[in-house]
Amino acid sequence: MQRRLRCIQSRRSNLRCETFLEGGSSRFYQKNEIVNLSDLDHFFQMPIIFEQDGFKFFFYSNDHEPIHVHVRYSGGEAVFNVNNKIELRESHGLKVKELSKAQSLAEANKQLIMEQWNEHLNQ
Repeated sequence: MQRRLRCIQSRRSNLRCETFLEGGSSRFYQKNEIVNLSDLDHFFQMPIIFEQDGFKFFFYSNDHEPIHVHVRYSGGEAVFNVNNKIELRESHGLKVKELSKAQSLAEANKQLIMEQWNEHLNQ
């Protein structure tokens, strides 16, 4: 079986999937079925960098430059670029206070984020 996934985001933490077939589990999502993003973590193979205070910092195994980190918290998600400083690139469903906390955690763990990125993606 092949892995195919064609989904569009329908709400902040859900995807509307047209097709999704995975070889190992033979899981198939019907057309327009609502799928929670957390149910697809295994499909995207997301190395988790760290978790703290309910925030989950990760990247996708097929991610691209520039160095950046994804963070999920309470059904929302944000992406921060990791350069000389941590900069918010995009967010969905997170409050300003939550984004500020996520940015502070990313800044405190910047070295770890960069090390994990280089270890997993620059092989």
